[in-house]
Amino acid sequence: MALHENNRVFCEKTELFSDSFYGTITKMYEHSAIVKVEPDQLSKKETDKIDSFGDLVVIRHTELQLVDAEGNAIAEPEEELEAAE
Repeated sequence: MALHENNRVFCEKTELFSDSFYGTITKMYEHSAIVKVEPDQLSKKETDKIDSFGDLVVIRHTELQLVDAEGNAIAEPEEELEAAE
């Protein structure tokens, strides 16, 4: 997946959250990313789960969808692999 820091993403329901939400990637890791959840995206009970982290959550890459400013999914560009010499 071609995700990068500062990308806007959409996350479907996960084990931690029963509601989907939008956010911005703040840090990338090998299999996950730290996402800053946009205000008013989660119900109050779920917002309480992340308040101590400043609205930051760790989400697996496979649970994130790259979206544009309007929330429309962006097609993933195919990354070409270079042949080893």
